[in-house]
Amino acid sequence: MKGLVIYKGKYGATKQYAMWIGQELKLSVASADRFPLDELSKYDYFILGSSVYIGQLEIKNWLKKNFKILQNKKIFLFQVAASPTNQLEKRESYNKASLSADILRKIQFYYLPGRMIMRNLSAWDRFMLKMGARLTKDPVEKKKMLTDFNDVKKENIDLVVKAVQHFTNIYKPELAYT
Repeated sequence: MKGLVIYKGKYGATKQYAMWIGQELKLSVASADRFPLDELSKYDYFILGSSVYIGQLEIKNWLKKNFKILQNKKIFLFQVAASPTNQLEKRESYNKASLSADILRKIQFYYLPGRMIMRNLSAWDRFMLKMGARLTKDPVEKKKMLTDFNDVKKENIDLVVKAVQHFTNIYKPELAYT
């Protein structure tokens, strides 16, 4: 079985996770912006990585555009966001805001923690974050929104890696037609 890791992120956390997953599973890793689309049909499964930006998956347009090719393939998607991974309802809302129900049904989702380093953000993103914090009533939440954090750790990929390994171990193409 042939797999590929494709990612689309904004500030590097998604790319880091994609690289670690690629290393662990011995798969090629590519940016969604740079991968030749005519090559997609050569793969049996995909591990997609996407950061969340303003409540939307960064990879959403790429996924919608290429879904016809991907729809009969196995798709794992890891989502990287500032929202805590235990806020499942919030994390799922990003998926629902970005993708159609048809696409959502085909994907196995994983939620990975991200990072936010204020000095690395664009001026626009810093401004938007400060405006969001200004509108937040809870002072603890407000402070949290404006505080640097980095929860990107290699062990966070374990569930994704195990799921892909399980899939590739149980799926035997030669048994599919018996």
